[in-house]
Amino acid sequence: MSEAVYYKVSYVVEDGKHPGALINVERKPEVGDEVIFDGHLFVITDVAELMAPMGDFGFLHAACRLIGQAK
Repeated sequence: MSEAVYYKVSYVVEDGKHPGALINVERKPEVGDEVIFDGHLFVITDVAELMAPMGDFGFLHAACRLIGQAK
C-alpha cells in the first residue's frame, strides 16, 4: 500500500452565497490555508474529518470564507 494519503474535501462557504465544492486534494487542508475554486479565493476557517480514512483515502469537511476573485 502507498504511504500517500489523498483527501476528498467538501468545501462549504460560511455565508451560503456560494454553493461550495467537492474536490480531491493530495494534502490535508489546514485552518488559514487559501483555496481557489470556481474562480474565487477562499480562506479555510475549520476542518473536520467526516469519517476515518479508508486505506489511502480520507474524507474531510472544510468551512471557508470568500476573500474575493482569484487572480
